[in-house]
Amino acid sequence: MQENFTVTLNCMFCDFPLQKKENHEVKSGDLIKCDNCNQDNDYNSLLDIAKEQGMELVKNEVRNELKNIFKKSGK
Repeated sequence: MQENFTVTLNCMFCDFPLQKKENHEVKSGDLIKCDNCNQDNDYNSLLDIAKEQGMELVKNEVRNELKNIFKKSGK
């Protein structure tokens, strides 16, 4: 089973991967400007979306692992 999962924060308007600015700490309530479309993205909303995507990745991984276990056991 995969131990680490990576979810990229993407712009909510154009789906472009957002880049962290050097020496800039992002915190709750901040807006992150997209380098592609120049729209401001709410950091908290981005985290909520990333959490959902991460949960889907984990669910799919667990589902696949369970399928493999049952295939190996012949059930």
